[in-house]
Amino acid sequence: MRQVDTVTPPAPFLPSFVPKADLAVLLVGLAIMFLPTLWGLIAHSGLWTDDEHSHGPIVLSISLWLLWKKWSECPLESKNNPAPGWAWFCLVIAAALYIPGRALDIIYFETGAFVWAMAGIVLLSGGTKLFRAVAFPLFFMVFMIPLPNSLIGPVSDFMKLAVSSVTVEILALMGLPVAQSGVVIALGQYKLLVAEACAGMRTLFMLETLGVLYLNLVQHKSMLRNVVLPILIIPISFTANVIRVLVLALITYYMGDAAGQGFLHGLAGMVLFLAGLLIMVGADSLLRLISENFGAK
Repeated sequence: MRQVDTVTPPAPFLPSFVPKADLAVLLVGLAIMFLPTLWGLIAHSGLWTDDEHSHGPIVLSISLWLLWKKWSECPLESKNNPAPGWAWFCLVIAAALYIPGRALDIIYFETGAFVWAMAGIVLLSGGTKLFRAVAFPLFFMVFMIPLPNSLIGPVSDFMKLAVSSVTVEILALMGLPVAQSGVVIALGQYKLLVAEACAGMRTLFMLETLGVLYLNLVQHKSMLRNVVLPILIIPISFTANVIRVLVLALITYYMGDAAGQGFLHGLAGMVLFLAGLLIMVGADSLLRLISENFGAK
């Protein structure tokens, strides 16, 4: 009498992508390596606690959720074809970034190493098919990496000066007593410093992050909308920055310095992203009309 092999079905409460033992070890190792980095970013006076980098934990959370979602939706046959060569290539790059980054306290290297390590684990689990399925969450993680000041400083200085000049022109048209000295706006008895968090390169980066996520969620078929909208993020970011500085200036002028630096200052930050999102949606609607009326692909 021949024995029939039986296959035990997976536990119903486990997701379909529970890693094998070797991948579980890699995931545990990844957590042990990067938990100190994560703690350093979110702890007191960490980079992610200030206005300039506050989008970091949001980007990480969205990326991990999208990674889990797309991985679980991927067909089973796409999860059992590992590509160890490419996987170890990514893991070696992750190690090459993480070791000097941790030793020399270069947070850009440490955070970037996490993205490469996640890519290696994906390739080791399901190969290139799985990698293509979860490519966007891995790419989106790049936006959580803090940008070094040496890279963005000159562009930020130009943007702050331009935002200050446009804001002063608008306030002058409103009949308010305003003058400008560099990035300092003198409005009545108050002096406002247009800082990095208000109008610099980092806000452009944050709004570009929002635009990339928006494009992924709406899944446009039109090449025109997929190409032109990310380019429009630059003038959209500039306009949103002007609106934020203008709102802060008006709050300070009419309600006092305490109001401008208190709760309403944080509210102005929400105005920045709300304005950016609304302008982005409006620009996308305009591109849709152009695409439909002129037959653009």
